[in-house]
Amino acid sequence: MIDNIKKVVHAAAGSNQKIAMFHLQVLKHAKELEDLNAKAFCKEIGVPQTYATEFTKMIGLAKLLAEHGVRLS
Repeated sequence: MIDNIKKVVHAAAGSNQKIAMFHLQVLKHAKELEDLNAKAFCKEIGVPQTYATEFTKMIGLAKLLAEHGVRLS
């Protein structure tokens, strides 16, 4: 899963959608990623450490969406 996230995030850079794809992938896989350290995850997929804040936001958003009955497939 992490290798796939890395691949699609970096592929999206060519269309200026890297951060949007990062958001989408973290939301999509939030349940599996929620226990990971944000900075370590960013390092592992090769994005700037500043993305760690975005990672944390997307994990929080996924939890909020679930609490309000919004399901991500």
